[in-house]
Amino acid sequence: MQNTYQELWQKTKNHLANCYSETTFNDTFSKVNSVVKFQNNIIYVLVPNNYIKTKINHTYIEKINEVLNTFTDEKLKFKFVCENEIKETPTTSSFANNRLYINHLNENHSFESFVVGDSNNFAYRICLNVAEQPGFIANPLYIFGGVGLGKTHLMQAIGNYILDKDLNKKVLYVQANDFIVDYSKATQGNNMAEFDLKYNNLDCLLVDDIQMLEIGKKSQQEFFKLFNDLINRKKQIVITSDCPANQLKGIMERLTSRFSQGMTVDIKRPDLEQRVTILKRKALELTMKKIPDDVLYFIAQNFTDNIRELEGALNRVIGHSEVCNYDDITLDRAKDALDALLAYKTSNETKQQANSENILSVIADFYNISISDILSSKRSQNYVIPRHIAMYILKQKCNYTFSRIGGILGNRDHTTIMNGYNKIEIELKTNKELQMALDTILKKVNN
Repeated sequence: MQNTYQELWQKTKNHLANCYSETTFNDTFSKVNSVVKFQNNIIYVLVPNNYIKTKINHTYIEKINEVLNTFTDEKLKFKFVCENEIKETPTTSSFANNRLYINHLNENHSFESFVVGDSNNFAYRICLNVAEQPGFIANPLYIFGGVGLGKTHLMQAIGNYILDKDLNKKVLYVQANDFIVDYSKATQGNNMAEFDLKYNNLDCLLVDDIQMLEIGKKSQQEFFKLFNDLINRKKQIVITSDCPANQLKGIMERLTSRFSQGMTVDIKRPDLEQRVTILKRKALELTMKKIPDDVLYFIAQNFTDNIRELEGALNRVIGHSEVCNYDDITLDRAKDALDALLAYKTSNETKQQANSENILSVIADFYNISISDILSSKRSQNYVIPRHIAMYILKQKCNYTFSRIGGILGNRDHTTIMNGYNKIEIELKTNKELQMALDTILKKVNN
């Protein structure tokens, strides 16, 4: 049996040699030779070091498994591991060998690979506690924050941790829009068997971007049933979103109220030192070249919105050095590599700043106050209402994060912005005078 999987790897490797340049192939795959284990439809292949493993997982893994599927009708995939990761194969249940079950987890998303700082320390500790005692510590666990801050990483780290402890657990990661698609296909085809096979009897359900559920009304009813079933059986549910549960649009109240019944944690933007730490760890995975601290700090100081943006800038610097065949990466070379990105970023930020200033100017004119009054800490209703309206419009029209709006409005805390936004949203339901004022302001902003 082992020879069969070794042969599959050799065929796949031979095919890859025709797909990539000789230099690329030799640098990456020349020392990747041995299949060391087969378990749960995964063929484990030994790599010489963590650098090669990360490089394959980040750049080539989809292509490799695509090639593998041309050589076999079985639903198999390769996993690349270092020698210290090989463990004795545990006894597996009939479920663990079910080829229709795919958990969709990214195995690189672990607690060990997550960089912890002030912005995410509480969320990290709660997620680790949930992973150690799923179904009991915080259920459901609701994680919210801006794009690219690590919500999905933490969520999937929970799933991977649970499976590392017990391979027989049924853990499923799914994006909310994929749940809608699965349910629509099942109902339209009048065949719920495959849907039930995927979602029934789960031990842990991880749902990403729950705000997307608003586009599927009927699927919300199905999710409500699934949610209740898991909670009643004390099975863990983890949900991520770009906003708190009470800010979700188009999702029925009995669902949002249940999202809030467990524990809610948020993730903020990483500070400078945390961004540098993230870059250092990422650099070790992506290149053998040493990247000086001044280069890392330059990237961290200029790319602050989220981790994806940060890592994208680092990838550009490394890629630029390889294309230009530089032996080392210097600050000047890094600036050259990032010049176009920084020019676009500056242009975009200038437009956003002008847009924000226009909104504040229109609000100030409407209420006959100054912009500095809006930005001040004055607590008179003459200033508080316009300030809250500014929070509401900057969120609704510009789709800024609460943290970003806080920065625009005098470096206020994101919870202050959230509370101000909530007050306007609630008041708009019954206050016609406020509705008319908001309509007038928006018309002037749009002109």
